[in-house]
Amino acid sequence: MHNSEIILHCVRLVFGGLCAFAAILLCAKKRSASVICLLTFVLTFYARSVYQILCDLGIVVSSPAQIFGVSVITLAFEVVPLLFLLLALIIAIVKK
Repeated sequence: MHNSEIILHCVRLVFGGLCAFAAILLCAKKRSASVICLLTFVLTFYARSVYQILCDLGIVVSSPAQIFGVSVITLAFEVVPLLFLLLALIIAIVKK
C-alpha cells in the first residue's frame, strides 16, 4: 500500500467519524423518521469505509458468495447506505 492510499484512508476515517458524530448529535436533538434514516445512512456508509480498508489491508477477505462476480457483502455495503439515504429523502419530501 502506498503512502497516498494510507493518507486517503486516514482522511476517509476521520471525516467519516466526524459525520457519524454529527449525525448522532442531530438524532439526539431531533428525532424523526428522516433523521433516523439519515443517521443509519451515515453509519452504514462509515461501516462500508472501514470494511473497504480492512479488505485493502488483507485483514478481511471477501465472502465466497457472489452475485454477478461481486461479493454479496461488498454489494450490500454499496446498496444499503444509498437505500437509507433515499428513504430519508423520500420521508423528508413527503413530510413537507
